Amino acid sequence: MSRNQLIVQLPMSASGDFDKLLHVEETLITAFSQNDSAEVDGHDVGQGRFNIFIYPTGAWAPVIERVEAFLKLRGVLKEALVVKRLKSSEKYVVVWPKDFNGTFTL
Repeated sequence: MSRNQLIVQLPMSASGDFDKLLHVEETLITAFSQNDSAEVDGHDVGQGRFNIFIYPTGAWAPVIERVEAFLKLRGVLKEALVVKRLKSSEKYVVVWPKDFNGTFTL
């Protein structure tokens, strides 16, 4: 089953980053367990990147706002890429940072 998906991508360079990034993921799990607007469904690691997968249960905007707020709280918003993947097109659209003009790769 294909669903809309939000991906939070953070850079990972040192082995110590892994614990920090798991803490970010746990923060997002807690954030969405409190309001049911999305489900955090794990992560993957590869090529210097840590990806957290989130499935919105309704509208995009409140989920994106909540993700950005909690990434800011954890001090990682500036280095994060937040990307939505529409189930209808399978295309990735970067929603944070607003002025991103590079290429997103999973």
